[in-house]
Amino acid sequence: MRITMPLAGGLALLAALTACSGPGNQPGDDSPYTGTEVDGAFTLPSITFTDNKGKDYNLKADSEGVTTAVFFGFTNCPDICPTTMADMAQAVDKLDPDERERFKVVFVTADPDRDDPELIDMWLSSFNPDFTGLSGTLEDTDEAASDLGISISRPEDREGDYQVGHGSQTLVFSPEGESELMWNYGTEPDAIADDLKLLLKEDNTP
Repeated sequence: MRITMPLAGGLALLAALTACSGPGNQPGDDSPYTGTEVDGAFTLPSITFTDNKGKDYNLKADSEGVTTAVFFGFTNCPDICPTTMADMAQAVDKLDPDERERFKVVFVTADPDRDDPELIDMWLSSFNPDFTGLSGTLEDTDEAASDLGISISRPEDREGDYQVGHGSQTLVFSPEGESELMWNYGTEPDAIADDLKLLLKEDNTP
């Protein structure tokens, strides 16, 4: 299934897709991808965060030139976030060295109250030390998530061992910052790797 649209209306679309769809395109679809094609539905916002090395990272400008997967989650997540990062790490391991050079995984914490750069760095290192982790203000985090159609909900009382609700989809963006694919939670590493190999080939075609 290929989705092509301007940014306006993308939020409602992606909410519907993630609520109703399985790991990706369904049997019979003519798409070569397992993930759902969302060409141009979203654009990476120009919002600056702090990365897991303590440096400024502009989500749009610092992702230019490489195909980028973006996932919002939090380090205290008991299931979806570690599983997604582990699946991404396994998929990246299946890429050739040249393909890895042209692909980046960006994790944005939906829980910046607890997830500082040092904690994110330690957490991501257990999956792949080359993954980029970002933290920012609640306002910037929610603005970026909203721009990309990602839902986030936090309890008003954020004391103790609280949980953060967040969209479980991973969005993939072109080197120009335009959305290309969406993987739902549960997409297998082999399928992610196959999608990436095809996508990276297309992104590298003049």
